[in-house]
Amino acid sequence: MSRGHHKGFTLVELVTVLVVVSILSLMFVTQWRGLSVNLAAQADQLVSDIRYIQSLSMTRGQRYRINFSAAGYSFSNAAGTVPVPHPATAANNVSLASGITLTGTHAFLVFSGNGAPYVDSALPGTALAADAVITLSAEGENRTVRISPQTGRVIAP
Repeated sequence: MSRGHHKGFTLVELVTVLVVVSILSLMFVTQWRGLSVNLAAQADQLVSDIRYIQSLSMTRGQRYRINFSAAGYSFSNAAGTVPVPHPATAANNVSLASGITLTGTHAFLVFSGNGAPYVDSALPGTALAADAVITLSAEGENRTVRISPQTGRVIAP
């Protein structure tokens, strides 16, 4: 095979497709009345969005962060001063579906150029010491998203 004819997808292309599919599925699922289904879809979108900001940090070689609030989350530069638009909506904030709230162990997480999560924006920064836990809640039901220290692995068990 010659150098110019590699087949496959880049990490950025794969993550972008995951984000778009997650958003489309969220839009479809939110039309349903079942709040537990909405909660699961919202957790899946959050996982995709965390992976997006992590891959953005890795591909651009600079730190970006995700900021959490009870009603949603947003992306910004590491200092939190320059908003980063969502890749699918171009909005600065992602609002949770009606009736869903977010709580977490950290107000924000910063991802380094190698994808590792940090709990502050200082350099070199304080690395995440234990799993970051983000809980989405609605009408007594919960969905938990976990981010592992060092690797930044994101899961919603």
